[in-house]
Amino acid sequence: MRRLVLVVLLLGGVLTPIPPAVAAPAGRLAVGAVTDIAPGVRAGDRGLARDALRGVTGERFYFVLPDRFANGDPGNDRGRSGDTDRLLTGFDPSDKGFYHGGDLKGLHGELDYLDGLGITAIWLTPVFRNRWVQGLGTDVSAGYHGYWATDYTKLDPHFGTTNDMRRLIRDAHRRGIKVFFDIVANHTADLIDYAEGRHDYVSTGAVPYLDPSGKPVDIAAIAGRKDFPKLTAPYTPVVRGRKEPLWLNDPSLYHNRGDSTFTGESDQYGDFFGLDDLMTEHPTVVAGMKRIFTSWIDALGIDGYRVDTVKHVNIEFWQALAPHVKRYAEQRGKKDFFVFGEVLDSDPADTSRYTTTGKMQAVLDFPFQSGAATFLSGRGAARLGEVLVDDDRYTDADSNAASLPTFLGNHDLGRFAWTLRQNRPGITEPELLDRVELGNALMYLWRGNPVVYYGDEQGFAGTGGDKAARQDLFASATPEYRAEDLIGSDRTGAVDNHTTDHPLYRQLRDLAAFVDSDPVWREGNQTLRLSSGDVVAFSRVGAAQQVEHLVVANAGTSPASVDVPVDSAALRPVWPVAGAEVRAVDGKVSVTVPPLSALVFKGTGRLPAVAPTPVVVAPPVGTVLDDRVELRADGITSPFAQATFAARVDGEDWTVLGTDDAAPYRVFADIKALPGAAVGKNVEIRVVAKDSTGTLGADGVTLALTAAPDVDPPGTVSPDWLVVHYNRPAGDYEGWGLHVWGDVVDAPTWERPLPFVGETPYGRFAWVRVKPGARQVGILVHRGDEKDTSADRFADPSATPQVWLQQGQAPLCANEIAATGQAVVHHTGDTSGLVVRSGATDVLFDGGVARIPATAPVEFSVQRNGNVEASGRTGGHAWVNPGSAQVFTSLAAAQHRAVIHYHRPDGDYPDWSLYHWTGSLEPSPGWNQSRPPDGSDGFGAYWAVPLAASATGLAHIIHRGDTKDPAADQFLDLNGTGHEVWFVSGSTRPDGSASYVLPPSG
Repeated sequence: MRRLVLVVLLLGGVLTPIPPAVAAPAGRLAVGAVTDIAPGVRAGDRGLARDALRGVTGERFYFVLPDRFANGDPGNDRGRSGDTDRLLTGFDPSDKGFYHGGDLKGLHGELDYLDGLGITAIWLTPVFRNRWVQGLGTDVSAGYHGYWATDYTKLDPHFGTTNDMRRLIRDAHRRGIKVFFDIVANHTADLIDYAEGRHDYVSTGAVPYLDPSGKPVDIAAIAGRKDFPKLTAPYTPVVRGRKEPLWLNDPSLYHNRGDSTFTGESDQYGDFFGLDDLMTEHPTVVAGMKRIFTSWIDALGIDGYRVDTVKHVNIEFWQALAPHVKRYAEQRGKKDFFVFGEVLDSDPADTSRYTTTGKMQAVLDFPFQSGAATFLSGRGAARLGEVLVDDDRYTDADSNAASLPTFLGNHDLGRFAWTLRQNRPGITEPELLDRVELGNALMYLWRGNPVVYYGDEQGFAGTGGDKAARQDLFASATPEYRAEDLIGSDRTGAVDNHTTDHPLYRQLRDLAAFVDSDPVWREGNQTLRLSSGDVVAFSRVGAAQQVEHLVVANAGTSPASVDVPVDSAALRPVWPVAGAEVRAVDGKVSVTVPPLSALVFKGTGRLPAVAPTPVVVAPPVGTVLDDRVELRADGITSPFAQATFAARVDGEDWTVLGTDDAAPYRVFADIKALPGAAVGKNVEIRVVAKDSTGTLGADGVTLALTAAPDVDPPGTVSPDWLVVHYNRPAGDYEGWGLHVWGDVVDAPTWERPLPFVGETPYGRFAWVRVKPGARQVGILVHRGDEKDTSADRFADPSATPQVWLQQGQAPLCANEIAATGQAVVHHTGDTSGLVVRSGATDVLFDGGVARIPATAPVEFSVQRNGNVEASGRTGGHAWVNPGSAQVFTSLAAAQHRAVIHYHRPDGDYPDWSLYHWTGSLEPSPGWNQSRPPDGSDGFGAYWAVPLAASATGLAHIIHRGDTKDPAADQFLDLNGTGHEVWFVSGSTRPDGSASYVLPPSG
């Protein structure tokens, strides 16, 4: 159903109607009928079968700030400037926020040091000409880090000359070491101010972009179009300096909306900490950045780019830029040119969007960093196991997780040793060293390209992120850096630390030699075997060698004895020392891993081949195809197989969706983007699997595409229930009840009001079933003849199926935040050093809870030392987990559980249990072994079911013996409905699905 939304904007005293800036999605698709195709290999399947991709793999990056690594030319310390004032030159080696003197000649002089470490690629922070000094008073600092570019055509003279860079690249290449540039497309230096004298973010809802005719323009809808209009913005830009190339001096090519709050649209349109935010939707910006990226390939023969702040740029920009740069490099003979981006997010569902939809080759593996930090801090292996299983989200036709750069710490988050100190207060230095070494081993044995942050090989730890993690590797003049004691060494930051005898340097050198000794670490697949307690185990198998390599890591402080599933008949230890053969019994090997250690085993023979018999598992009927959806192939039992997924719409050619070489065999496909996809069309999904001998197996299904249901406009919803939330600050709910009348199915008597027995973080709630089309329900809270407030109140369930009341207050609130005057952010981990920012308001956590003063839904971010760890929007309660950038709407979602509350009006709960299967982490083994309730509360019994890592829902039945409630099998849609529901016995929708009291069904 199409809707016209009228927004009123006051312009010069005239009320002007503004059409919606963001149009409702048109032509949305959903899955209609699903029809099986007879299994078996068909003509043409051999042509579909692919090998899993191995793009750029096996690189070992050294991520370095040139200013802090080595000073090879003191003559450029002040950028060849004749001035001595640090506010002009940016040079002050005693201040951690200024240039310290490191340069390209210094890097060149230490190439043997890097070569000895086993490094194969140097990743430099930006070296372009930069704004030397920025800020005022105590906030003043220099651009030693390179992220304040003013000239993309020249190098910063603090670092040296173009010839210095050319010599560095030449001699690095002679050693087999590549050189990567860091670059920023999202923003430039802060050379644009606003004439209005303010920098608060102004949303497009408040002040839209207007074209010359005064018509509002949604720039997201026209991103990259050649007819992009000239636009007005809420702020008047004042240019204070010059940039290169020349097109960067046009202020209309910037968003000009004020400082980002890192929530909502400001995440892409706002100035990143005040830096000038480019309008990357504009075709001039796209074309200009293409020229910048490709020019350095011609000028210096660099080997690739790391791209900063990728998620703050619209996806269409990357779709245009990334393939262009790769193709340009290939045409000039650089077949392995590699571009990877920074997407600061620990959820693979989000990070993978940029390598699939966004067409980038890879992104930094923040999910691995998050999972590894959790595991190595002694907080369990489950999260790290989930990260590995979610690798399938990166699989498409031209990339996969095998190329992701992995890391443990960096210049923003802080060094990994510091993270461990934060997560394990009081940790001893020997334990800290052991945990860092275990982290290094895990990173080198994991798929992808490990990244060593400069100085980590010398035991640097630092005291935080940002400046506190950017020490000098040469003898420092900065007091804080000089005083730092290095872990694993008696040395400090006061001396030069380019030593090759530090235990971490030696460990990384030896790890490099070990992984170079067998191609499996560069080319092999990776299959999760175990992630339980303090132990994670995984296998890696190369397609050519067909020999299983097993890694078992223990992050606990005691030895761990585990039985690990394997495909090999026998394996022998090969790292850190060789050992006696271990034979598998019933498909498992028994292993004892010392504390804070990892062991590597190698199979004694080739794995057997088993002809694959894949079975396609398609998205169920009704699945809306707005986002990528899971396609899975079950039934593949071969120890090694490669499953290629392909799809075609009627009359179109096949589109290969990707090839997966590790169980579970999956891709996440954008069905709506297939050529010809439209309502009424059929899509054939096919999986062709092959074992190590090339033997094929195949299966398929056909999906009928239908129109996704419209989202009803306000006032047209016909809910089943009205829920009344009620808060009494003292918690004295005894005897208080709800009297209702009007459009309800069964009105209670005055003497028997509806009890407030449901429980949420807000307080208590009562519920009543309403008539179809209900528009008016009277509400009165009372205890006997005592009324909470004397006035009758009325709710319209079609507009607000939930209302919120406060004790003794008359207003009937449409959301929780309006009732409480606050949004509540819960953090499930250590909140020391964390702050919640909403707009200009900073709120500290107290007991894991931060309360933001507000009366309407707010956007917020959780930050540590200015670094955003998570951001989102809430109108009530939100939950954040440590090490995750995801914001959850319930504790159940944060814990990755499905919580089902069950109310029986007769109070008869004995012997009722929950049978659960699809989506469950541990499905019910049998009908008579269903799950008893996990507990009870005022509403009734409840179950809290742990979910599988990739679960999108939970299939379940509430039953007692053969009596089901309701009669039909149920599937809780986690994305559409949520992770937590409240169900009243016998309440169903016309289609047999459960009618939930909460969230409201309708």
